[in-house]
Amino acid sequence: MGLVKTLSLNYRVNLLGLVSALLLFYTVSSNKPWWRMAGGVGDEKTFSAEISPFNIALEILGKPVTVPILPYLNLAARLSILLAAATILTGSLLASKPWSKPMMSMKGLLLPILFPGGLFIGLSLASSYIGANLPLMGESTLKYEIQYGGLSISTETAVNAVLTEEYWIALAAGIFSAFTKAIHNRIAEQTDSAIKGG
Repeated sequence: MGLVKTLSLNYRVNLLGLVSALLLFYTVSSNKPWWRMAGGVGDEKTFSAEISPFNIALEILGKPVTVPILPYLNLAARLSILLAAATILTGSLLASKPWSKPMMSMKGLLLPILFPGGLFIGLSLASSYIGANLPLMGESTLKYEIQYGGLSISTETAVNAVLTEEYWIALAAGIFSAFTKAIHNRIAEQTDSAIKGG
């Protein structure tokens, strides 16, 4: 209980909640990608993808690929995390209030956990569509065969894929939000017992 008392400034403010909210605000305001993949040699990129839940940029042969529904999905993800950050911030600043407990959200952890799974599914679908394996992480060589007029043309493209530091910051924000909720439950127990005892 001593740790909870310290991290909550005597059960008044949830300090981990403030850290979590600030990290979530940073995550939602950053337009940097969580995952990046590029295929090609040097500065000559055959294709590239820069993806986060809030922004998706795809290019093939220097031309952007647009999918009309993606901006709406990105906006929904951004608003969801923005709302979670705002409620965590409010609940953390007013931790002694009985209504602050439901304001602690786990959405900040859910998105970074689901992100690699969504990437894996998307890459699996893209790989089956183009008939070549695209990596989730690391370097590989993309081999592709094109049939044209009875001829077979084989290509090999170096591919590099990586989860960026922005993903790890988002994951840290999510982990902090999980700890925030756990500490807030202890704060609520303490304030409830103080109200009943007083």
